[in-house]
Amino acid sequence: MRRELVLQLKDQRKFLMNSNLEIAALLLNITNYLFVFLLIFNLLKVNYFNPIVAIFVKVYKPISKVLGIFPSQVINIFIIAVVLKLISLIIAFGNQYETLTLVGVAIIQTLMIMLRIIFFGVIGGVILSWVSPEKSNPFIELIEEISRKTLSPVRKYIPSAGGLDFSPLFILILINLLESFLSDILRSIV
Repeated sequence: MRRELVLQLKDQRKFLMNSNLEIAALLLNITNYLFVFLLIFNLLKVNYFNPIVAIFVKVYKPISKVLGIFPSQVINIFIIAVVLKLISLIIAFGNQYETLTLVGVAIIQTLMIMLRIIFFGVIGGVILSWVSPEKSNPFIELIEEISRKTLSPVRKYIPSAGGLDFSPLFILILINLLESFLSDILRSIV
């Protein structure tokens, strides 16, 4: 009877340890997403007076003083995002894969997250251009700005034809090609 109770307590401890590790990995993944958003804001040079972007910048300022290794803010943010993803992967798969493999997976997954956020930003910007909401809020302004700044290089070379803008189509195809390329690399690594 006592032995069974001890075994049950050990099983409960293992379950709690595993659930705590899963929660830690989930929190690291959420933080990774936040840094990827900040990376996109920096790459596209979005309006820093937008309240949403201002919150991200305010949170990043003290972190940048501690972890600001490189002079480029974009590189620092990317490295922090990759390290967060790497730690979550080590928690989840550390005993199954080598650390170098997990580093490659973390880099590729961070890039894929960035591409997916830009993909949905472009789709959101296209939908908002059709709907054209009267009351604008910071979130809608941010989506429109991400979409506009992502599409602007393509719009230089592909003008609108008959009032139709085909640049979102080319960007979405390019993003899908890049994602399939990265997923092929990911499959070859793992």
